[in-house]
Amino acid sequence: MTMLNVVTEGPEKSQDQTNSDFHLAVAELAEAVGEDHVSTDDADMERYSATIIPWERKCSAVVFPGSTEEIQKIVEIATKYRLPLWPFGRGKNWGYGTTTAVHDGAIVVMMERMNRIIEVNEELAYAVVEPGVTQRQLDDYLKENNIQLWSDCTDGPSDGSVVGNALERGIGETPYGDHFEKVCGMEVVLPDGSLVRTGAAHFSKSKTCNVFKWGVGPYFEGLFSQSNYGIVTKMGIWLMPKPQAFNSYVFELRREEDMPIMIDKIRRLSLQGAIQSKVHIINDFIGLALVGKYPHHLLNGESCLSQETKAQLRKRYNIAPWSFGGGIYGSPAQLRAHRALIKKELSPYGKLMFVTDQKISLLKRLVSFLKKARSSSRFAGLVNRLTVRLIGKPYEYLEAFPHIHSLLQGVPSDYFVGHCYFKTKMERPRTNIDPARDRCGLMWAGIVVPSTGKEMNELLDLVKPLFEKHRFDFSTALMLANPRSIIALMSIFFDREDAEETARAMTLYNEMCETTAAAGYQQYRTTVAYMDRIMQHSPTFAAMANKIKQALDPHNIFAPGRYGIGQVGACDTSSCSGV
Repeated sequence: MTMLNVVTEGPEKSQDQTNSDFHLAVAELAEAVGEDHVSTDDADMERYSATIIPWERKCSAVVFPGSTEEIQKIVEIATKYRLPLWPFGRGKNWGYGTTTAVHDGAIVVMMERMNRIIEVNEELAYAVVEPGVTQRQLDDYLKENNIQLWSDCTDGPSDGSVVGNALERGIGETPYGDHFEKVCGMEVVLPDGSLVRTGAAHFSKSKTCNVFKWGVGPYFEGLFSQSNYGIVTKMGIWLMPKPQAFNSYVFELRREEDMPIMIDKIRRLSLQGAIQSKVHIINDFIGLALVGKYPHHLLNGESCLSQETKAQLRKRYNIAPWSFGGGIYGSPAQLRAHRALIKKELSPYGKLMFVTDQKISLLKRLVSFLKKARSSSRFAGLVNRLTVRLIGKPYEYLEAFPHIHSLLQGVPSDYFVGHCYFKTKMERPRTNIDPARDRCGLMWAGIVVPSTGKEMNELLDLVKPLFEKHRFDFSTALMLANPRSIIALMSIFFDREDAEETARAMTLYNEMCETTAAAGYQQYRTTVAYMDRIMQHSPTFAAMANKIKQALDPHNIFAPGRYGIGQVGACDTSSCSGV
């Protein structure tokens, strides 16, 4: 166990005093939440310090509160002993840092026991949930109670926190995919232990706390997103009324050089309302990662695949240079109009296929049959030939279609999380997926770009040479944040068991973040490994953020250094780049 570096005021404490304070604090935490809900066990410290990024910071304890009142007690104890608290909903934020802190010695506050769905209002289309509520849990609740509403979800883990993803400003799939935009009304524990309600909720006996975001006076909800000013214990989130009709669609771009045209078409269709969902545009390498294992045997002694090998793989799997899925929603007449617009704009540039629930139902039965046939080596080749004839691709891609279709209806799936295992030697699991436990290697840099083909080309021209320089395969997914901006999510896949490759991954990540920032492109969220530098290009903004931190949290108890706020010295990332 890594012993805690306690934040102190006045004369410096000896190590014995520090250790004594820590053990006293743990005893008080156990009294506050129950002995079964506090751990300093070495195995738990390893588990809650594990990541899939090249980063290692050890926590000192993990505490599992079961209520807002218990969080208030935890905050009181942390303030008494000057303990840094790092709160997490479910701890599934894998590509950005999982449950690790900026510094060693954090006490991780896991809120998975706080998993009540407090209210679902079908008439006004909102839910009120605690931070331990998962995407899967909310979707199941709506279905089990025959509530005609959809929740949005990401293509990440089904057991990820609804609240946690919204606070990180995550992007989902449906028209309600901007998760923080759909937040309305929070309950927050502040560093002094007091409770505040945001938006219209601060008004006594408010009837509009989850339907009117702004309330009256200053708007404070944004303070608690990507920050360390409070611990959100309850959140209202708007839900999408189930549409009368729904189609999903898949588009595959025919020629690489038409990518800027595709981006411009998507922007115009989105501004017109024909593209409603948050489309995720993937390049060919992500296409490979979603369905297979990294072809280590084709490296020929190199660190990444040659252009010739990539071309062979694209031909073998019939992978387009860029592809994306989307959804259209509304009445049958509205769907016909949207289909016509999308077809008119995109069909000249590639293959476009619309899919209904009925087609997916037939496809699921076919997949089930083919899966059984594939289990026999005698029929495996025949199955691949059959699927190539049906959809022009091997079986693995046929299996993905139902998951794409359901995601666009707000139904979470763990299918796509499997791509985290792309470069590991182990087979990707179908259940109990935990890339941090299984030592996968993947980190993300999410760069925000104006949604024009010219701007996207300029960004890719910046980052592609960096991937080549550091000997990594270029990999990205372009997520439509809104009609006017796209998040270019750069994925760095690496072998966690290879120290040299892991170090190169960290170097590439740092250089990519610096290069894109210097060119005027911000990140939309960042990894824990880069939080010490995320504000370096925004000194005035950083100064204001730290003034707010000092006013609310003078002892720097809540997640010191999170998003560069309340920094405790600079982090030396070079010391951990090869772990």
